Amino acid sequence: MKSKRVIIAAGGTGGHIIPAISIAKELVKEGIQVLFVGNRSSMEQELTRKNNFEFSPINVQKFYRKFTFAHIKFPFKLLKSIIDSKKIIKKFKPNAFLGTGGFVCGPVGYAAHLHKIPIFLQEQNSYPGVTTRILSKYATKIFLGNHDSKKYLPSVKSIYTGNPINQNAILEKKQLDFAKLGLSETSKKIFLFGGSQGSVILNTAFFPIVDDLLTQGFEIIWQIGNFSYEQFYAKVKNTKGIYAFAFTNEIGKIYNSVDLAIARAGALSLAELEAKKIPSILIPLPTAAGNHQYFNAAEMKNKHIAEIIEQNSLNSELLFSTILNMFEKLISLKRNFKMTVHSNAAQNIAATILNYIGKEK
Repeated sequence: MKSKRVIIAAGGTGGHIIPAISIAKELVKEGIQVLFVGNRSSMEQELTRKNNFEFSPINVQKFYRKFTFAHIKFPFKLLKSIIDSKKIIKKFKPNAFLGTGGFVCGPVGYAAHLHKIPIFLQEQNSYPGVTTRILSKYATKIFLGNHDSKKYLPSVKSIYTGNPINQNAILEKKQLDFAKLGLSETSKKIFLFGGSQGSVILNTAFFPIVDDLLTQGFEIIWQIGNFSYEQFYAKVKNTKGIYAFAFTNEIGKIYNSVDLAIARAGALSLAELEAKKIPSILIPLPTAAGNHQYFNAAEMKNKHIAEIIEQNSLNSELLFSTILNMFEKLISLKRNFKMTVHSNAAQNIAATILNYIGKEK
């Protein structure tokens, strides 16, 4: 008996690709063959191959929200990408399609629909992306990373599973080596991060209050990011009570070491903060598609585990006062965290797909 097969499309950002890889690893554990489809020379190609998955490239053009001359080519490239996806599906013969977001999911998912292949979708954000909304009418099941997205998708097909997240970070038990980093074991610690590239806006608002925070007895763990690392690191590198860096592979240890996070509101970062029970100050990226980061942050605020500062209101004084206010009620904030499903999301999603398509005995 041949093993079952699942074709997966995810693209554009790590926020779409990482959940897909997490679910794929669970499927492979159960003997399922997995094939990823995505844009040629893309992040999805790099990450999936790095994780030893087969990858078939197609050429998909993003539909830009503002008019560009690229729109003229869009219908032709879309049709070509659907045709190419159909060829891949005909050759691979999948038993199911899984899409986790990004424009590359559109043509692959639609080609799967044309071949009458069951469609499963995983939506990370509180406000679903346009591709998920379009494909939802063809879906067998939609796995939600946030409760609020159910308002925008067919409720009968939707199930809240949480977001598949970095298991290495969640399972990590150790803290940072405080002595090696020149930090105290007993201080209250603030973690500022704006993604792998960092956020110049967050860094710029934060830097003027660094000395005041240190004077108040706080210590700072600061992922500056690659983009503005040289600008800010030189100013704080010799300051006691600050551990600053561009990027880290020890995110799990950092989560175990801090009391409060200041961050953007990407769905996976919020899922990790929730799983690790870390209260947060969230500054949503206003240019995120559909303003989805604001909706993500609002769901965290409604759980009484986070505060929101909108970017157009962000300044050093407001950030400083919000930090002090959060620490005044830190104990009560930590009590508001409930049992989270994010840690087991990949396994639960994979199990649902397996139950539907059946697995090789």
